[in-house]
Amino acid sequence: GNNFIIGGNINGGKLFGTFPTDLTAASPLNVGRGRLIPTMPFEAPWNAVIEWLGVTDEDEIDKVLPNRKSFPSELLLRKDEFRN
Repeated sequence: GNNFIIGGNINGGKLFGTFPTDLTAASPLNVGRGRLIPTMPFEAPWNAVIEWLGVTDEDEIDKVLPNRKSFPSELLLRKDEFRN
């Protein structure tokens, strides 16, 4: 799916994730019937939003995004999405 983050403090004009180079049925990301495995986890942009909201306690963040530790290198940070 797609996510859009809209607001006055957004550092906009960016696309995150990797566009698939192969959209055919033979693509390793294709799971059938036109469905593709995402190249960025759902948790990635929401990690930055939670940080922007001021939640810094790791246990609290894990309650909101319980799968985020499965994607440590792909999570976005506040500085990726928001202006200072």
